[in-house]
Amino acid sequence: MKRSLYFLGAVLLIIAGAIGIARAEFGTGGHGGWLHVGPGRFPAAFIAHELDLTDAQKTQIKTIWAAERPTIAPLLRQVLNGCNEMGSANSNGSSDEGKTRAIADRQAATISQLLVERQRLISKIYTEVLMPEQRVKADQLRERMHGRVEGFLDHMDQSAN
Repeated sequence: MKRSLYFLGAVLLIIAGAIGIARAEFGTGGHGGWLHVGPGRFPAAFIAHELDLTDAQKTQIKTIWAAERPTIAPLLRQVLNGCNEMGSANSNGSSDEGKTRAIADRQAATISQLLVERQRLISKIYTEVLMPEQRVKADQLRERMHGRVEGFLDHMDQSAN
């Protein structure tokens, strides 16, 4: 049970990240870039603030993102298409397990690719952009975020019992 909750949590985080990236990519509406703090902005603004990134570092990250975007954007599109396909295949309360499983298997492969690309992006930023003291802060922030997810999952476990 706990394993399936971890998987569900990971999928939800990926989908939230995909939505955030899509909003950052398409939803700036001329009100600034994705590293700017404000309502509805991508969580990168929070991370940039927490790590006290300089303008030069923000520019470096934007350059890295621009280079990775052609690889990541199609994967995000595939995830979105899979979600839409799943909704269509299981509309009106019907459920075809064969179709559902085939869609889920394709989604799993796409999410796997997306996770690899995400880690490549994070690693590049961590090693090429962040200063040693910012790396320490980044590690602490990651631990804090993981703790929150753990707390959420623990709460879900308790609610189920």
